Amino acid sequence: MNLKKYAPYAFPLVVFLLVFFLIFRWFQLRSERANNELNFSEGIQIENLSEDEQNSILRGAGDYDTVALAPETNEDNEDSMMKPEATGLIRYEMMDGKVRFSVIVTADENATYSVWLHDTDTNELSPAFDLVAGKGGWVGTAAINAELLPVEVVVSTSSDKMRVLDNVVLRGMLNPVLEETQE
Repeated sequence: MNLKKYAPYAFPLVVFLLVFFLIFRWFQLRSERANNELNFSEGIQIENLSEDEQNSILRGAGDYDTVALAPETNEDNEDSMMKPEATGLIRYEMMDGKVRFSVIVTADENATYSVWLHDTDTNELSPAFDLVAGKGGWVGTAAINAELLPVEVVVSTSSDKMRVLDNVVLRGMLNPVLEETQE
């Protein structure tokens, strides 16, 4: 007899628990997917730099290596005429097992630019950061684990992973810096 008293509450309770479980699972999968998008290659993350570290790299104070970014040329593609003219460089330094790097691009102000890291061994493409307009052009900074090198830095006008390689503007390779041995 007591069971009939609680029967009207059983179905809403089951529905509530099911909805709660589905929302929890959706949030958990969403968080995992977001973390996987930031991972590069074998679970190594691309790190954002603090404002002080960004300013230090951009000012060029310190012992930084530079790599010129080469323009992407593809005569077979008719869209190559539509790509903005751009020049740029990568300024980087190795510190504490990490490579802190900055990408500086001088290009069309009417476009948006994203930087991607392309692991040539595994052919994986990972988003690094979007370039923001600064005094010297478009600028962005990040850090990765030094064990990932060599890695190709790709500047694209697309922020969509499926269309990045179709919209490449500049490319450059970050290679490991060989330690000088003293005799």
